[in-house]
Amino acid sequence: MAPDRRRGAGCGSRGPRRGAARRLACAAHRRGGARMSAVVYRAPLLTPRSADRLDAWADGGLRVRDGRIEAAGDFDAVMVLGEAAVESLDGVLVPGFADVHIHWVQFPVRGAFEEELMPWLREYIWPEEMRYADQDFARAAAQRFFAATVRAGTVMGMSYSSVHAAATHIADEARVGDWMVGDVVMEHGAPEALTRASVHDAAELNARAAGIGPDRYVVTPRFALNCTPALMAALGDFARAGGYRVQTHLSESPGEIREVLREFPDAEDYTDVYDRAGLLGPRSVLGHCIHLSPREWSVLRARGSWIAHCPSSNEALDSGRMDLDTVRRLDIPYALASDVGAGSSHSLLHVMQRFLEIHRAAGVEVSATEALYRATLAGAECMGRGAVAGSLDAGKRADFVLLPRPAGGFLPEAWIEEWTRGAMAELETRPLATWIAGERHAPPAT
Repeated sequence: MAPDRRRGAGCGSRGPRRGAARRLACAAHRRGGARMSAVVYRAPLLTPRSADRLDAWADGGLRVRDGRIEAAGDFDAVMVLGEAAVESLDGVLVPGFADVHIHWVQFPVRGAFEEELMPWLREYIWPEEMRYADQDFARAAAQRFFAATVRAGTVMGMSYSSVHAAATHIADEARVGDWMVGDVVMEHGAPEALTRASVHDAAELNARAAGIGPDRYVVTPRFALNCTPALMAALGDFARAGGYRVQTHLSESPGEIREVLREFPDAEDYTDVYDRAGLLGPRSVLGHCIHLSPREWSVLRARGSWIAHCPSSNEALDSGRMDLDTVRRLDIPYALASDVGAGSSHSLLHVMQRFLEIHRAAGVEVSATEALYRATLAGAECMGRGAVAGSLDAGKRADFVLLPRPAGGFLPEAWIEEWTRGAMAELETRPLATWIAGERHAPPAT
């Protein structure tokens, strides 16, 4: 599309004042103390409302000022709101992606698999995570991780760090977008180099969370096999008292479940281990939840806990398929997640692809609209950010992604399907640009 010249004045006006020239003009305008001018991005818009509802505009306008969305909808209706620069985009705008279960410290070894969860942890993951005791290594790894995620269109998420306090603070400082992070708690059941560096009591946890705070720090018991009941109870108390979110793993593989039940013989089941510790609630995000009994599903429903559904990871480790029918029937909230490094790709488009293919292969009806919702707005809601991010709505942060416009007519559902087709490497680089709080992050020149 050519630049639109219908309206505009001053900082960011349409026409030839684009790119670096426009940024310089806007910087001068800001230095003068005036509020930045609005920019309207003209392109088709898709934004999910729920698992079965999507709003879409064939000729859309997204009005942005000072990092926030002022309006979204039909282009002509948006332009009535006042003067603005107009930037016509060759593609389709959707909300930025949210990844609610990812291990940033496993990014270098994504795709290294074993047949079972526990051998994979011992063979690949724990040796890799030991490297994050080196702060220079951690700093370089964090920069690579966030460069890759924003390139793939991910603007926010919840991440597991290593056991090392410094690595967690490095990730928080290096983050590009709205990320929450927590150092994994591993009191025992892992190499001594990791358990020694881990949190061992709530007082130490308080020191580690200082400077990050409950809006970005997540209490992170890795899973039940790494913690005593007393420590898990202390973590639950700490999270509730401070308003922190909790992230952990639940029922990912049959072997893991057998080990948990041997370790906790008094528990009714795996879910009961966390429930007794006070770790389940509306702020809890539980990865996987594949092999649950009817009683366990009922407990998750009663506690209001979220599930981080990781279909690509579950497929890679042959862990099984989450019972989506039961999750829907009980109305248990869930969002999609990559679970890198068990997940082979950090691309939420790849996760959406596996979500659609895996459940359809099992005879479960899933739509492209639901896949997009679970990878965007549901993730923001899971993080407690639903009022400020996750969709293209007035008042929300201007986080959005430009995707290629497929050939043919205006067919939103078919477009989403098209965006999820292709090899993993294609999906990781399919976004044409990503905006976070109104700032454009273009792909690196090739």
